[in-house]
Amino acid sequence: MNRTAIVIATLVSSTTLTWAQTPPPDPLPPEPAPVDQPPADPEMDQAAKQPGRGDFDAGGQVRLPSGPDEMGQFATFNWIAADLRGKYYLLDTVTVNGNIPLAVKKPDIDGLEARTIGGMSVTLDARLPRYDVPFAPKAKDTDVALVLTGAYMREGAMLLSEKDFPLFLGDFKPGVAGGLDMRVKMSSLIDFKLAPQFVYQSGTMEALQAVQVPTSLVVQLGSLLKVSADLGVFTGDDVSFKPSNGGRIYAGGALDVKLGPIIAHGGLGVASLLTGEDSMYPTIGDSVYIDLNVKYAK
Repeated sequence: MNRTAIVIATLVSSTTLTWAQTPPPDPLPPEPAPVDQPPADPEMDQAAKQPGRGDFDAGGQVRLPSGPDEMGQFATFNWIAADLRGKYYLLDTVTVNGNIPLAVKKPDIDGLEARTIGGMSVTLDARLPRYDVPFAPKAKDTDVALVLTGAYMREGAMLLSEKDFPLFLGDFKPGVAGGLDMRVKMSSLIDFKLAPQFVYQSGTMEALQAVQVPTSLVVQLGSLLKVSADLGVFTGDDVSFKPSNGGRIYAGGALDVKLGPIIAHGGLGVASLLTGEDSMYPTIGDSVYIDLNVKYAK
């Protein structure tokens, strides 16, 4: 019995000593004080938002091209053209674009029954997946879209460029156009755009066929301003480059300013560098154009 009591007393004494030598647990560190986060800037969020499914653009363009008056004298305000436009995003990369060209002001020229309404066109624009340009510096992105247009316009109206005076003659004829819309990002500030297409329109005597290659070099100056240099090659019927058959090369520049959801555009240039007495424009000075464009982007 005495030996048992001595063993129990020894175990109790060892356990008590062990508890005494065990240090207390470290206290938890204090929680850091909350840091105030700056409120989100709604304007920055809106600027960063890219248009997508369900969004739309709508607006109009007023053009002041040079054209002949009743006496055959060319001037800038003899004709006034307007284009009613709209764009709807079916998908993030697929849009439907509508356009209605109008001749708001036109002179009464003997022998020509110029019409006010040029017709209507609807364009399907489908963007392809982006890829890198093999030989571009720093492998910049290229954006390519397949473009298909269906139109019901005055005969020959599909062959006009946006820089020409709106000479709408004859009856409405169906037509189609197809091509590519390519945008090459040369740097963080510079984009190159190229949009070749083939145009086919029915005619009274025979069908009309032409090739159109508008190009532009765009410089982005911040998020609100951009400038561009424009050059476009437009053939006449039967894909003729001769000015006597309607061939034209336009050249000019433009400025775009973004004010909230409003995008304003202004441009100036010449509608054709190919001129002649038997062509659409007798001289280069006779082809000076001015265009103004305002649209609402949601």
